[in-house]
Amino acid sequence: MSSPNSSSQLTIDQYEDRLAEGDRWIELMGGRLVRLEPPDEVHGDVVRNLARPLAAFLQSSPDVYACFELPLILQREPATVRCPAISCFRSPDRFGESDKLVTDTVPVLVIEVASTNDRRDGMSERVKGYLDWGVPAVWVVDPVTRHVHQFHPPTRGLMLKETQTLYGAPILSGFELPVCDLFQLPKWDRR
Repeated sequence: MSSPNSSSQLTIDQYEDRLAEGDRWIELMGGRLVRLEPPDEVHGDVVRNLARPLAAFLQSSPDVYACFELPLILQREPATVRCPAISCFRSPDRFGESDKLVTDTVPVLVIEVASTNDRRDGMSERVKGYLDWGVPAVWVVDPVTRHVHQFHPPTRGLMLKETQTLYGAPILSGFELPVCDLFQLPKWDRR
């Protein structure tokens, strides 16, 4: 479960130092360090199952690209940094965020995977934080319930069941993927 590691507040620079030293799966909430459980196998399967069709789709997009586990600075004072599974950015400078340790550039799409308990806890707060920051679309893939929740303000959230199709519109118009494909074991996996 996520837990603060110290009583003092950290700055963005101190957070970046920890990342540079190899610390992983950490976030800041109101300046407090929060350590997340490492992603489990199910989390990894969902990311892999989404990454391949997403990459194929984005190859035809001249200005949208994806970054994986890139910490996003939602607020500087007190520092709030979230680290979603995937963030998609729109920029003519393709891959402009890819070499950054953290970014304060607002992505056009954030994709969270609600796999471990600490990632599931407070997910509505996470989604609200992204939307308040200006992210136009948030998807939450839930491998426990095998649903995808899409948030595209000003419309209400949409819950997609395993038998439905995930459509990327309006952000990734033309992208589509059967929701059930997200939860398949990779063909090479013999669990």
